[in-house]
Amino acid sequence: MAEIELIVFDVDGVLVDVASSYPAAIARTAEHCLGPREGGWVTPDEIAALKAAGGFNSDWDTAAAVVWAQRQGRRDLRVVAAGAASKGGGLGGLAGLPFVQADPPLAEIEQIASEIYAGTARTEEMFGLRPGLPTPQEGVWQLEHALVEAAQLLLLPIPKAIYTGRTMGELSAALDRFGFSVHFPDNFRVTCDGPYRKPDGAGLVYLAHAAGANSVLMVGDNVDDLKTALHAQEIDPGRDYRFCGIEGGALGAQAEQVFRALGAEVIAPTTRELLQWLRS
Repeated sequence: MAEIELIVFDVDGVLVDVASSYPAAIARTAEHCLGPREGGWVTPDEIAALKAAGGFNSDWDTAAAVVWAQRQGRRDLRVVAAGAASKGGGLGGLAGLPFVQADPPLAEIEQIASEIYAGTARTEEMFGLRPGLPTPQEGVWQLEHALVEAAQLLLLPIPKAIYTGRTMGELSAALDRFGFSVHFPDNFRVTCDGPYRKPDGAGLVYLAHAAGANSVLMVGDNVDDLKTALHAQEIDPGRDYRFCGIEGGALGAQAEQVFRALGAEVIAPTTRELLQWLRS
């Protein structure tokens, strides 16, 4: 791999283990909208299948897919994911399936999921939303933990940036909690409430320009992270954009298979091991 002048991290599944937070928020949002059901409305494997379909980098879009696809009853969401993928992925692809009902509206699902994730006390801070659920929420974000140590980032002598599907409020809470903030200057953070949203490669191009970097490595655990690097290369061919997939995150056990099928050249078992390799 060419010398890397900027490394851009996704957050969830790369810097922060969210296996106990966002999936729980998705499942509880579905239960809130569809009612209680023995066995629930979604499994971790089904969430991974939706992520693999592409276009579901946003966990709240994923929550909407779980709800909208099951207004008429429980479905195998792996089949739903395949159907959405065949029509372009994301909520746009999902909308092409005949049984899908976009009810409640996405904004309402985002409100519910945000409050379940952040908790009543921090919903406004993280999302700019006033809490409205009848039962106070503790916030499942507290179940997250770091996948790397701040010292490991300090030892990596390469400029570092973030391109995430989190809002700036969500991101700041995680960076502050795990001691990562010092490693990522404000202008090296791209969040979904700004002008760019993955898989838009323009967000990665912005970060490359901000850092004055000609060789950029995007590190992610999701199909949309890989597509972001590919799109950046298309719109900015004068720079070199590479991608490293991290196993075991949003795509679960199928991560390596999915990344290989999409042409990923570099796949690491964990972010820790990638950082060790980059320092060697």
